[in-house]
Amino acid sequence: MSQLTLHYAFTEQVTETRIEHPLVTLLRTVRDQGSILSAAKSRGMSYRYCWGELKRWEKELDVSLIVWGRTSKGAALTPQALRFLDAEELVQKKFSEQIAQIKTHLN
Repeated sequence: MSQLTLHYAFTEQVTETRIEHPLVTLLRTVRDQGSILSAAKSRGMSYRYCWGELKRWEKELDVSLIVWGRTSKGAALTPQALRFLDAEELVQKKFSEQIAQIKTHLN
């Protein structure tokens, strides 16, 4: 099972308050673009690489992420993948709120 590790630093520069993960970014792009090929192109990756990453994460997480076998109809995320993206957005919102509170407290 993959592990999550977070690091933080205090800096004078404004930084992004989102936690990004390559799988989440890829799933979001497939959802928005409607196909793995379009998602790959928009991310500057090959179709084969994106396809392999999706398959690897399906195996790692033991869940289907893409509705496979839709010939010439693009790609669709499974209900599990859509729930995963919804949960990730909720976590991002809560994380952003926590970061804002920390910044307020430090200032």
